[in-house]
Amino acid sequence: MTIIAQLTQADKFNGTEKQIASYILKNKESVINQSIQELASLTFSSTSTIVRLCRKIGLKGFKDFKIKLAAELQQHYNDISTVDPDFPFTEDDSNKEIAQKLFDVMQDSLSQTNKLLTNELLEHAVRNIFQAKKLGIFAYGDTYISALSFQNKLMKINLPIELPSLTDESKFMAANYSSNDCAILISYSGRSKSTYQLAKILRLNGCKIITLTSDQQSEIAKLSDLVLPIANGESQTIKISPFASQVGIEYVLNTLYSCLFVANYDVNQRHRLASEKLFADSRFTD
Repeated sequence: MTIIAQLTQADKFNGTEKQIASYILKNKESVINQSIQELASLTFSSTSTIVRLCRKIGLKGFKDFKIKLAAELQQHYNDISTVDPDFPFTEDDSNKEIAQKLFDVMQDSLSQTNKLLTNELLEHAVRNIFQAKKLGIFAYGDTYISALSFQNKLMKINLPIELPSLTDESKFMAANYSSNDCAILISYSGRSKSTYQLAKILRLNGCKIITLTSDQQSEIAKLSDLVLPIANGESQTIKISPFASQVGIEYVLNTLYSCLFVANYDVNQRHRLASEKLFADSRFTD
């Protein structure tokens, strides 16, 4: 029987020992880093009582207890293999369990998205962007933050990209794009009505469209020249937060930025160094 199971069962424990067991179960991760004196103080008990409790569950003492508990917890975290990306944690999870589950959700999203991206897709996207006279990115809601971050990165390599700040502004901006331009659309579901309207306007103007979405068969995807796929594992409506979709979108945008940087590596490095020197010089003149 595991340590956690024995502490939960509390078989043949006296009142003080049950109190210690209850504290350990609520603070499993922190107990591993505590001394026996600290645990005794926090549980209003004595070191001898803690040693006696350890021996009752078949261990030599508190040091042996911490080693075995740490190994048991690590095994428990390793066994967390299927996590619901919409509701990855529960009210009963410890902070460490929440951290592990979110790690698994994000790692799975990154891994699946990575498998969907190909060298050809990225090369096509880079080519469309560099050939464009004007470049824009359109996003709504949670994805707007990712788009803003992407805009910030491109600004640092002197590659201007427009990002409308208002919904109505998006339509006017799209209407001004032509066959010489390129627009990046972000719609995880591929079913956003606002994004679909923008795609239709851009398509009518002959603008090149690159779409980031998890649904490659969506109407928005069908209007696009190129789809950069995101792993599809998250509900479109009911979820605690867009953990999986957000990390997938940011991964694709970060990859695209890196590809754009490498495509003109020497120029971008010189521009970056020149900017840093300019900022440093400006500090001395203040």
